[in-house]
Amino acid sequence: MSERPERRSELVRPAAAVLAVVAGLGCVLLGVTTVFTPATTVTPGAAAADRPPAAAPPAAVAVPALDLALDHVVALGHVDGRREQPGTALGVGWFADGPVPGAPGVAVLSGHAGFGYANGAFARLDTLKPGATITVRDDAGHETRFTVRRTALFPPETPDSVLVTPDGPGPQLRLITSDGSLDIAGQIGARVAVYAVPA
Repeated sequence: MSERPERRSELVRPAAAVLAVVAGLGCVLLGVTTVFTPATTVTPGAAAADRPPAAAPPAAVAVPALDLALDHVVALGHVDGRREQPGTALGVGWFADGPVPGAPGVAVLSGHAGFGYANGAFARLDTLKPGATITVRDDAGHETRFTVRRTALFPPETPDSVLVTPDGPGPQLRLITSDGSLDIAGQIGARVAVYAVPA
């Protein structure tokens, strides 16, 4: 009769060990489930499928009042800390580190007023009047039309940062003459900025 408690304790030990193993496996399985089943609140915001596609860069610009229609716009970045400029008289470039035309912010298109002794694409930019139309077509074929609000002249040494300062809320288009552009007399002329908004 005195052997029954010992027998009972011998049976309890294996049972406790089995329960411990099962509990451990349960924790491991739960942990793996947590790792491989991410919560829906981890990444805030809209799902990738619901986000709008990235806007296409500008590919062409037309300014009827200047008889200007160019089917090629180059992306301008920085080289050695200086802003790139169009490499030809009739070249027009887009400040690629800023928004595309029609997106929030100031989209900038830059061209030469003069290039050596030749007229540049923006030679008559200073003649644009309020109400003039500018049309920009992007790489995807979408056209955005803008209306000129005003045209301003700046001293030749004025940096780009002044010419492209926002002029109110919402999307804006800014046409500017390139930094250091030369007129046909070989003299540095005033810089020009045209302020336009979506039509």
